[in-house]
Amino acid sequence: MRGRGGFDMAEIAVRNSPPMRNILLSVANVCRVLVGALFVVSGLIKINDALGFMYKLEEYFEPGALNLEAWTPVALELGMLASIGEVLLGVALLVGALPRLTTALTLVLMLFFTWLTWYTDHCDPFGSKVVVENGIEVEIPNQCVLSCGCFGNAIPLTPHESFLKDVVLLILLLPILLSAWTGGYELNDRRRSIWMYTLALLITWMFGEKMLEWGFPTLFLALGLAAAEGVRKRWKWNGREWAMAAGVLLVAVGFQAYTLRHLPVKDYRPYAAGEDIKRNMASADELGLDPPVYDKEVRFFHPETGADTVVLQSAYMAGKLWQDEAFKARFPEADWDGALEFKVSEGYEPLIFDLDATDADGQSQLETLLGEGYTLLHVSKDLEASGARAQETMNALFAEAKANGWRTAALTPATAEDAERFREEHGVPYAFYSTDPTELKIIVRSNPGVVLLKDGIVQQKWAWRDVPSAFSALSSAH
Repeated sequence: MRGRGGFDMAEIAVRNSPPMRNILLSVANVCRVLVGALFVVSGLIKINDALGFMYKLEEYFEPGALNLEAWTPVALELGMLASIGEVLLGVALLVGALPRLTTALTLVLMLFFTWLTWYTDHCDPFGSKVVVENGIEVEIPNQCVLSCGCFGNAIPLTPHESFLKDVVLLILLLPILLSAWTGGYELNDRRRSIWMYTLALLITWMFGEKMLEWGFPTLFLALGLAAAEGVRKRWKWNGREWAMAAGVLLVAVGFQAYTLRHLPVKDYRPYAAGEDIKRNMASADELGLDPPVYDKEVRFFHPETGADTVVLQSAYMAGKLWQDEAFKARFPEADWDGALEFKVSEGYEPLIFDLDATDADGQSQLETLLGEGYTLLHVSKDLEASGARAQETMNALFAEAKANGWRTAALTPATAEDAERFREEHGVPYAFYSTDPTELKIIVRSNPGVVLLKDGIVQQKWAWRDVPSAFSALSSAH
């Protein structure tokens, strides 16, 4: 409802009611701390592992998912834009910069994320969709993304948990929006900055210690806030808040550039330094743990009468319904292929499923590579795309490692012929084994990269830019 001069009546009511405005502002400030801190942490985790977030976006772009294959070539850039944008919006909420623009952009981002997690949560793994290929409509099975990647590998959330998290954030955003668009808050004064920054840093520290086992998010937030406040104090011209955003942008982009050139600062994958690969491959039975329990909803029906019912597979087996003549007469057919599987109870599942290393004869060499002693691995998810970067350094390093009794090998998805051609062209002194390319992306983000193992336990990993040039440096890394 609009009053004279085009003012919204709700806005006038809030402005003319100091107690109401103060209450709204207090609630909005607390929500700004919560949402702002979470945005910064969420963005940082994605910046820390930009390639991992890129792989997640590529899953969404597949034809069986959102069918946005045209976006795949720019998945990394889109991921960086979203991640750095989260950090900028989070800091802007905390410092009170550009309230209306900040809250509007935050709302747009949250509506998109909420829709995406809702879509992920409601994806039917047994369903299908129609896509157009070469001008022809083709029906293909749904490709459901099992995790939205909101917090990467740091905090694996189910699609439903991710959706609920976004709904809560949307609720917290409402008082912030109302306060911003009724003139309730502006750039922080000194008093407000002190208590809001202190609370945000405390929340980030607690979240980092309890959930992430990583103290850097607190430092990162402190650097972002310091950059914003540093620019604010020294900027004497127009556009101060935009200049503050530029300062925060430099912090975020600087960290992004570092992790892309090297490796993630914090690794949450099952191949991180200190991880026992053999244990991470072991099944629940091998470890003496309880595995997850699954069940299926199976549709039984009569093709002539149209009668149908849904029975749990566990109930079907327990009741031996295949021997029940009355049940068989009423429901003679069953749709086992379309049975919907669901998890009944949680349990331990192996962290590594598809790791192997097969030679040119198809024989697995994985057990040998994970045996006692040291193993030095050259890992490349795409041998051709690696461009043989740092290959001369690796040749010398691996030759010296082999001379000292270490096992040496390369893991790639290349064919035996392509691998042998690469070996001959670049004088590689170690054998190449075939490994699933998806698993190689998880082992090390750099292409190529080097991994050092001892007794099957990861000791250290290097991006190709950081490969040690001398064996003495390598042997001291563990």
